[in-house]
Amino acid sequence: MNHFLQLAAPDNAPADVASIAQAASLDRSIADDLNDRYADSILLGCECLYDAFEVQGVRDLLAGTGTSGTQFEVDNVNPQQFSVYAHYIEGGADAVGDFGTYALAMQYARELSRQYGWPVRDYVLDEYKTSAKLQ
Repeated sequence: MNHFLQLAAPDNAPADVASIAQAASLDRSIADDLNDRYADSILLGCECLYDAFEVQGVRDLLAGTGTSGTQFEVDNVNPQQFSVYAHYIEGGADAVGDFGTYALAMQYARELSRQYGWPVRDYVLDEYKTSAKLQ
């Protein structure tokens, strides 16, 4: 899965970017029971490159566009689902899990935090910490 650490299109974004973001916001096709954990396949043997975990809201920019595939982008303003990222010491992050609810994402981030001894940074807005607020 491709995850990009960017925010939703601002009001003054070019029309093509804004229209993709708007189309994606109309489709809440991610199941609340999504619980995709894959930290072991990302972190194994590379632990020295990371220093924290992040929980972010994300949106599939291709959802509702008729295009096959996915293109996830961090969007804490209008999330469709939530992802857990392992943060690189030098900056940037790798996705290590995708979840249908904030609670599942935080549960996994806390499990990983206990396992690796790294802090969890929560970037999700309070209003989206329940799945009922997702679009």
